[in-house]
This record gives sequence, structure tokens and C-alpha cells, in this order.
Amino acid sequence: MTIQSLRRIRTALQPALLGVAGLFIAACASTLTAPSTPPSATVRVQEISAAYYGSAAAGSGTIHFHGQRRHFTITGVGAGGMGAVKMTATGSVYNLNNLQDFAGTYRGVSSGLTLIQGKLHAKLQNGNGVVMYLAGETEGLASSVGAQAFQVSFSK
Repeated sequence: MTIQSLRRIRTALQPALLGVAGLFIAACASTLTAPSTPPSATVRVQEISAAYYGSAAAGSGTIHFHGQRRHFTITGVGAGGMGAVKMTATGSVYNLNNLQDFAGTYRGVSSGLTLIQGKLHAKLQNGNGVVMYLAGETEGLASSVGAQAFQVSFSK
């Protein structure tokens, strides 16, 4: 196969690949929207993350659940993205019946683009069925569409 024929194949496939990428991003965006029903709790999270195909993050937050306020830490790793950001987010928590069920390992997807300032949306679920929808502001220079795993632990 010649270089010229490879270029023709790439040129022919490029619109299809862009279409698939667009559908993937749209599917992620639609799964990142919280339900319209009242949440079980609300959270506020501050986090710093860095990514170069893989990512690492660390931060802290506060959960408000039935008049109780608890502080927690959050650490995570993920796949997808590039850059470094500082994130401040608020969110809604669903399927939380007992505050102790909030702690644990969360897995999920997020999407965001930060060029100095930007937006982030994420949906995370733990093994207890607790689901967090986060929306926030970011500062830095990064792009992300990918999967993450976070460990949430209550602070002492």
C-alpha cells in the first residue's frame, strides 16, 4: 500500500471518526444530567487533578444529609484527558438512605474543557448504589472525557 492510498483512506474515514466521537461526547453529556427528583443529599467538592492520558486527583468536600454535615476526602485515578485543573463543584446525591453508605469507591464518567476557566460535569456511583452528579467550575488548562475511580472517606 502506498502513502497516497493511506492518505485517501484516512481522508475517507475522518468524517466517520469525527461523527463517532461526537456521538460519544453527546452520550456522555446526556448521562451526566441529574434526575429532576429531589436528591437525598447535597455535596460541595474542591479538587486538584492532573492528567496525561491517565489522571490523578485529590481533594475534599462536605456532604449535607438530613441536617447532618460531614467532611470527606476524595482521591482518584482515571483514564482520558490531558492537563491540570483546580475544580470546585456542587452536586446532588441520590439513593442515599444511610450516611455511612456515602463512603466508598465511586466509578463514573466526566467531561470538561478548561482553557483558563471552564466547566465540568460528572456522574459517579459507588458499590452501595449511591449516585453523585457533580457540576462545577474549573481553572487551568485541560480537556477530559473519560472514566474515573474515586475513593471517598469521611474525615476525622
